Amino acid sequence: MARRIIAARAAALATIAVAALLGGTLAGAPPAAATGGTTYHVSTSGSDSNPGTSSSPFRNLQRCAVVMTAGDTCEIASGTYRETVTPSANGTATNRITYTAAPGAAVIVDGSDPVAGWSQVTGAQLTALKANDPTLDGSEFAAAVGAGRIHRAAVTVNNDLSGQQVFVDGAMQPEAAWPHPGNNPAEPVLASAQSGTQTSLSDPALTQPAGWWVGARLTSHNWFVSETGTVTGSAVGSVTASSLPACVGLSPNRKNLYSLSGKLALLGKAGEWHHRSADGHLYLWTPDGTAPSSHTVELKKRDLAFDLSGRSYTTVLGIGIKGATVRTSSSTHHVVLDGITARHVSAYSDLTIDPDKVTPSDPCDVLTAGETTSGIQLRGTANVLRNSTIDWSAGNGVMVAGTGNTVTNNRITNANYMGSYAASVNVLGSDHLISHNTAWGSGRSNLNIDNKVSGTTASGHLIRYNDFGDYGKLVNDVGAIYVCCRVNMANTIIDHNLLHDAAQGVAEDGPAPGVYLDLETHNATVADNVAWNRTTYGVVLINPNGGTTSGNKIYGNTSGTDPKAVSLFGGTYSTSEVKNNIGTVDTATGVTVTGNLPNSINPQFTNAAGLDFTVGSGSPARNAGAVLPPWTDNSTDATPTIGAYQYGATKWAGGARSVGAAIQAESAVSGSGTNTRSGGTGTVVGSFDGGDRLRYANVAFGNGRTMFAATLATETQYANQRFEIRIDSATGPVIGTATVSATGGFDRFVPQYTPIVPTSGTHDVYLIALGTGPGVGDIDTIAFTRTTAKLEAEQADAGSGTSVIAGGTGTSVGSFDGGDSLSFRSVDFGMGRTSFSASLGVDPAYAGQTFEVRIDSATGPAIGTVTTTSTGGWTRFATQSIAIASSSGVHDVFLVATGGAGVANIDWVALE
Repeated sequence: MARRIIAARAAALATIAVAALLGGTLAGAPPAAATGGTTYHVSTSGSDSNPGTSSSPFRNLQRCAVVMTAGDTCEIASGTYRETVTPSANGTATNRITYTAAPGAAVIVDGSDPVAGWSQVTGAQLTALKANDPTLDGSEFAAAVGAGRIHRAAVTVNNDLSGQQVFVDGAMQPEAAWPHPGNNPAEPVLASAQSGTQTSLSDPALTQPAGWWVGARLTSHNWFVSETGTVTGSAVGSVTASSLPACVGLSPNRKNLYSLSGKLALLGKAGEWHHRSADGHLYLWTPDGTAPSSHTVELKKRDLAFDLSGRSYTTVLGIGIKGATVRTSSSTHHVVLDGITARHVSAYSDLTIDPDKVTPSDPCDVLTAGETTSGIQLRGTANVLRNSTIDWSAGNGVMVAGTGNTVTNNRITNANYMGSYAASVNVLGSDHLISHNTAWGSGRSNLNIDNKVSGTTASGHLIRYNDFGDYGKLVNDVGAIYVCCRVNMANTIIDHNLLHDAAQGVAEDGPAPGVYLDLETHNATVADNVAWNRTTYGVVLINPNGGTTSGNKIYGNTSGTDPKAVSLFGGTYSTSEVKNNIGTVDTATGVTVTGNLPNSINPQFTNAAGLDFTVGSGSPARNAGAVLPPWTDNSTDATPTIGAYQYGATKWAGGARSVGAAIQAESAVSGSGTNTRSGGTGTVVGSFDGGDRLRYANVAFGNGRTMFAATLATETQYANQRFEIRIDSATGPVIGTATVSATGGFDRFVPQYTPIVPTSGTHDVYLIALGTGPGVGDIDTIAFTRTTAKLEAEQADAGSGTSVIAGGTGTSVGSFDGGDSLSFRSVDFGMGRTSFSASLGVDPAYAGQTFEVRIDSATGPAIGTVTTTSTGGWTRFATQSIAIASSSGVHDVFLVATGGAGVANIDWVALE
């Protein structure tokens, strides 16, 4: 229906349509019915010689992978499966191959294997070790051996891995280093060089005698570069290293934060380990000092949980991954990773040049370390990662390459703790959709486009409605979204993102804007983004670095706390526009600057302290902006509002959609050592120090929660302390351990996230502060959440009578009339979903019509009916929700329009 096609820019619409078609939405063809395949079953109590039935299951997922054909399903019982799954067959558009956790099952595909054969290191063994390594004499390791703390076991390492990783009771442990790194690799304890040269650094804290450090690994984070090398010489107060790139060297640029590792003598704190290749032993001091035999100790053995190279029409659903990742290839297409929980996806300690680098060699190539080889690796065409949690990676959280792939509604935490140009999301290729993700915590940027691996063209990407924060933890000269160098961003749009909270003490030392277009990047469209908290140089920084840039359109962005909205560094500009931004903007020849609201004029935000940067009724931003379709289309005033939010329009939201109500911290039914005070959203819990605890009664986890979210505040000197999250009793199961990052003070509350063991039902919850130190953190709110099963309408597997249009959060489905339908294959209802939500655009004249939500087929059971309400127009979207019949397991979902013409435009749907 032509009256419902949004009149957007032709180029953007063409790009959107191509991306949507690649994603699998077909207009005009009725959804084909899936042919009933075979469901095979897997259990840790099964056998691969069994037939794979529910009563006689397989033992390994790989057995499923060998026997399954199009339309088959592998249903997996609870347990840990230590294998790499390499499927041998493809599904089809109507008969996908599916790997899924059984309803209510907690499944982990694990890249590590248990370590056995532990023995306590004896005095005689220490003497023998000293004979070969004089640095052990008088070392912390020697003292720990004397105290009976060190154990060892003979291990066989996988030399094909890029790095080693050790887990104790499921928690990753730090490799022994100086300074002792602590237990949070995203914020390690580091030393600070006082001076240096290209290959050496000086620090009076280095008190060891000459030659003591020879052979150690040096890890350095200096300015925008992280690098590693091998120490070849040392003296009191200095070390010299080889194998370093000639990029910025070791002379501190403001600061050079470094560490030294790879020596047994450094193993002197609980929780640390060292692998000594000379004798093939793993040495360990367990976190509680007891024998490793009383714990589960595991060593990484495999990089991959699933190798989907060359596969198509395959779904991996509701599965946990630990110490491994998922890889696809350039020939992979229509693979869906849905509802996975992946932790510790990549691990390495040495930074090496990425093998897929595409630019000529230069001294800074080490920046590429891990850019295409780490994280969930989504190559190929029309593949989707959605509704998932990715937590902990030395490199990327996700790498997306190829054409027309989608990364949506994911929560990505603690990425790039080695500090290279890897990122929470690293983007190569073209025409990708990166939307509605929450990324919190990165050594450098939350989203990165780097010409060294992506080339100088990044076209057709839609980067929108994301929530990015806590970036630049190890290096500076960063952005939450960073693009470099000389990259042509034609037809790529960066819009409606929340960009905030650059890391304190590192990123704030250099540029840390929300969006950083570096070194002649050009043709970028950056619109309707909001930035706050230490986003130095504003929402957008364009840095031609003395060169040229052109074709940039910077529209309608809001700087919430930084005085600057747009910074223009030195260079030659042409055909660029900066319009409708809240915050001071720079001017430059070749840039049209108009309709901006400078920092000197109060924009009258609705509640800046509460991070609500919409504007009030008396704001000077109202009726003051230029008309810039589609960015100003939702204005209810005669003239558009300056900034990212149009006055009177529904406030848009960024980040992953999740369920789980907030709990006020002060509502704890009991506590020890804490108090309450004014702050945050009203009242907060303070004096939460080591040894203190809080108890919350009858907390509802519903049908499963996988994330702990807390609004916390602490000062830098107290940062990185931890508290456990236990259920049922103060000594009950630990479902997660939160590390509190610095927020800038006890009055600045910032949301922080901790993945937890999937937990359902109702439980008492105990927060127990570890250690004995003061100031673990003040707490405003806590919540236990789960990412919902959210589906972009334009990515439906099939549709009848519908069309793909621009609108909503970028792309939506229009022409949804009576008799039309949309189908989504293999949707995970988990242990039970009872609510259906949809973002709809409905013209007042057509309101009150209906569409049914059916499962399994277009004529299958109807679990709910939506009666539409007016949203004010086809282009104005609002969320509508209904209760549905409780359903669990995996089902195809069909939306069947039962009204007349013009039932609704649909942006997305969600099951909750």
